[in-house]
Amino acid sequence: MSTGKAQISFKIAALLFATLTLGACNGGDSEPETQDKTPTQNVIPATSIGYGTMPSLAQSDNNFVGDHFSGSGACGVCHNDITDDNNKDVSIGTAWETSTMANAARDPYWRAKAAATIKNYPHLSHEVDDTCTRCHAPMANEAARKDGAEYALFGDGFLNPENKYFDHAMDGVSCTLCHQIEDTGSLGTIASMSGNFSIAELPPEDKESRPAYGQYADPVGAYMIANAAYTPIYGAHMSDSSVCGTCHDLKTPTVDSNGEVIPAVLEDRFPEQQTYSEWRNSDYRTGGAKDATCQSCHMPKNNTTVALASSGTDIRRSDFSEHTFLGANTVMLDMFKNFRNELGIQVEGFDQAILRNREFLKTSADLTINGTRNEGDSIIATIQVKNNTGHKLPSGYPSRRVFVHFIVTDENGAVVFESGKMNPDGSIVGADGDINYKEYEPHYNSIVREDQVLIFESIMGDTRGQVTHSLIEAARHLKDNRLTPVGFDKNVVSSDVAVTGEALLDNNFNAGLDIFEYKVPVTENGTYFIYADLVYQPLAYGHLEYLFKDTDVPEVDQFKTIYDATTLRSETISSAVRQHTF
Repeated sequence: MSTGKAQISFKIAALLFATLTLGACNGGDSEPETQDKTPTQNVIPATSIGYGTMPSLAQSDNNFVGDHFSGSGACGVCHNDITDDNNKDVSIGTAWETSTMANAARDPYWRAKAAATIKNYPHLSHEVDDTCTRCHAPMANEAARKDGAEYALFGDGFLNPENKYFDHAMDGVSCTLCHQIEDTGSLGTIASMSGNFSIAELPPEDKESRPAYGQYADPVGAYMIANAAYTPIYGAHMSDSSVCGTCHDLKTPTVDSNGEVIPAVLEDRFPEQQTYSEWRNSDYRTGGAKDATCQSCHMPKNNTTVALASSGTDIRRSDFSEHTFLGANTVMLDMFKNFRNELGIQVEGFDQAILRNREFLKTSADLTINGTRNEGDSIIATIQVKNNTGHKLPSGYPSRRVFVHFIVTDENGAVVFESGKMNPDGSIVGADGDINYKEYEPHYNSIVREDQVLIFESIMGDTRGQVTHSLIEAARHLKDNRLTPVGFDKNVVSSDVAVTGEALLDNNFNAGLDIFEYKVPVTENGTYFIYADLVYQPLAYGHLEYLFKDTDVPEVDQFKTIYDATTLRSETISSAVRQHTF
């Protein structure tokens, strides 16, 4: 065990066990039960941690067969052990199982945020449970809905190994969820978003009629029907971004100052993330100058042919989309790798997943030093950042940020100016939001002091216009200067994807570009070296400081322990260096 894991106290262990068995965090009136509820098949042995033993989070059975869904293991029987023409392993299940989608319900940060929200708003526990599980544990959520069952996330809910839908939940965003989403005609509209995907309602005795939509017009069905009770069907929508938009355009309810939900139709709710709508306002949209779907980038096409199954068919297909689900959050993948036992993760391969996602992230933007000049007793450096993605950078949940680390040294290597230095704990020197999570760093067109930092981020505000890091309190964005995609015009887009704050007035910020300057005072003539890094951080320090107020919540306590033991805090996207003579 690592020393980081050894820091998890026996107290936390006991509380964590309570959340799995006694309903400790559901905001209800559950009484402790005296009988032993430890399952005999789903829990791996307790792990020694130096202060006693901690029951590891429960493992799940990914070979389950339910009335509405089947586990990823059932699919992997045929769709693993496949290679392309170059003998590269392109196994579908193996590629997917180390993604954040596969582990969406085991994500310790997500669970901490959900648990903290329920603690602070216990009367809204059902709304939080439903909204959060709809996209993080979608098979459990959908199956419970179809069965008319009561459900929750914590206590005796989906995360409890005795819950009927536990295996459904733990399989994350899995095969038979995505491949059963049907095209009802509403895909791409707000009616299908915020988790409002549609799964056909079929009687349990008619399992073989369950569709498995795919991209090929002539699927081979007999073997899948016989072995998995699914019928492969051509679905053009599976190659369309609108399928991804069902969860990646998300609007959430807002509470007022009394903690009560403000009534609002879906269109008027807070836009938590609008990745799909950002794409639709870019040149990457269908029919745009750079026409590319979500799948084009995050599920790249293999340039050879591939037999989709290891048995049942030997037809080799072209244009096969690898199921790597590339993203940017290597920090979470690192947590999955190092805390596999604690999180009940049964697979390996995270080192390879981190490497491929790290390389993918490097393609997302370019930072260049456009020029330098002398002006009085200062060096002026002009920096340009170009967003290469089809959405804002960063996109998604507002804990994420991208910032510029800028350094000037003299010819002896001594630092004469530095903005955007990150501390080992993940905080950025001088950043207002890291000094006080109730504040935030403004957008800059020109930086003249070391305590000014260019941070591309979205900052949520509550109904009083105050900074909040609680999604359920969010009513609007106080700042949104995330890098827009190429083709995006900040002056004409809707409020859901709007640029907010000083960046709206910055004439050098729009359509995929931001150009800005650093003014560095110098006292001596000589040669200077200018270094600039564009850095991605999925978990902003101030955002976490707000969350860590609630370490009395076991899930928050566990996540803080994991975070403190994790040394990976960020990734460098792009770098530039330039020599200048003053």
